[in-house]
Amino acid sequence: MGGEIKVMILIFLICRTLAGISQEQSVLSDDELIIHDILITGNNVTKDPIIVRELVFGIGDTIRKIELLPAFQRSKENLLNISLFNFVHFDATHLPGNRIDVHINVTERWYIWPVPILEYAERNFSSFIQHREWDKINYGLWLKWNNFRGRRELLTGKLRLGYVEEYALSYLIPNMGKKQQHGFSLGFNMNQQNEIFLNTVNNKPVEYEPLSRPAMVRLNAFMNYTYRRKLYTTHALRFEYFNYEISDSVAVRNPNFLGEGSTDLGFFMLTYNFNYDLRDSKIYPLEGFAVRIRAEQMGLGIITDYPYKNLRFTGVILFHQMIANRVYFNNATKARYSMEKMMPYVLGRGLGYNEFLSGYEEYVMDGTDYFITKYNLKFQVIRPTTRTIPFIRMEQFNKVHYAVYINMFADAGYVNNIFPAPTNTMVNDWQFSAGIGLDFVTYYDQVLRIDYVINKYGAHGLFFHIETPFFRW
Repeated sequence: MGGEIKVMILIFLICRTLAGISQEQSVLSDDELIIHDILITGNNVTKDPIIVRELVFGIGDTIRKIELLPAFQRSKENLLNISLFNFVHFDATHLPGNRIDVHINVTERWYIWPVPILEYAERNFSSFIQHREWDKINYGLWLKWNNFRGRRELLTGKLRLGYVEEYALSYLIPNMGKKQQHGFSLGFNMNQQNEIFLNTVNNKPVEYEPLSRPAMVRLNAFMNYTYRRKLYTTHALRFEYFNYEISDSVAVRNPNFLGEGSTDLGFFMLTYNFNYDLRDSKIYPLEGFAVRIRAEQMGLGIITDYPYKNLRFTGVILFHQMIANRVYFNNATKARYSMEKMMPYVLGRGLGYNEFLSGYEEYVMDGTDYFITKYNLKFQVIRPTTRTIPFIRMEQFNKVHYAVYINMFADAGYVNNIFPAPTNTMVNDWQFSAGIGLDFVTYYDQVLRIDYVINKYGAHGLFFHIETPFFRW
């Protein structure tokens, strides 16, 4: 009797188990797949968790069949956007029970760059070509070790001599913690200039080289914390210190350079950055959008005699859309607003420095507040193409990808300055420009631009840029 009861219990347990399995399979519909495993190859340096962090799916996830390829494409874009790989390829192996193994193959970049510095010291390349002042050359060595320890860390050092001397060191750890949601960086930068922009006259910077060198020494030290819980949203908090020292003759010729005839200015600054980025590429995006918000408090009361406490807000909206086959539209808009309107010359820069209107490369528009918007319509002349260079054996360099775009564009901008000099007529007035251009996009985040532009005043010409055409902080 006891043996029969044991057999009945065993049969009951087997039936329960089979019923559970049957129920589990019935929950999974025919158009769904389970990610069984993720297999990564080609990452000789990069650790697997760094790659898995950028995927929009994980092991054990259930995904619809029609969503698999879009998930692969989005994950590929995410991996290319961290600038560790030249190429990324996704594939899948189907297993029984609607399960799949995902295969990811990456081609890593070259990560250690001891690069000799030989560069122009003008505000942009077009300005340098126009003036052809060959003494404004910097030289030295720049060391960039990307993907340090295989964890996406970045170690940089710079020794620059010549027109502008610079000494810099920084270290970035972007993926800290078990979930890789935290990041931290720190560094310092000191540069010394024998010639500076003393003032702005007729909408152009006036250069000055004092007999007693250097004209200015600038020191910056910072710590930065980032929080990235979701793939496309990043919060950052930055604490830094700035110090400016100028020669006596600079202060005499422009008492407002550091304010009130001072030869020394130091302050702490706290910055919060919010970044939501859904673009397909951070270097040359064609589709998607991004929103950036920044709040900066200059002067924290730590240095009690700093008189220029200023709360400043900056916002950026980037929008990109394909409107027809190989035809793309984009708009980039940026605005900055400062609570304090009376700032020293060195802290009151507006457009013409890091941000400028096309066709206004020679000019600067100083002011505490500004607005700039850029519209672009482009046609993809050469689709993204990959070529192998046979005589180069290193895979980090022997495969080149490139694309070419022809575009039409229009820019508009406005700088607010409540204390303008009479000759600086471009501030407090709308400025416009339009033109056509050719963009050459290639690997290692390089964008070469040739633009023909005409501005509001009828001035026109060819301008060259070696940079991304979209706003950066």
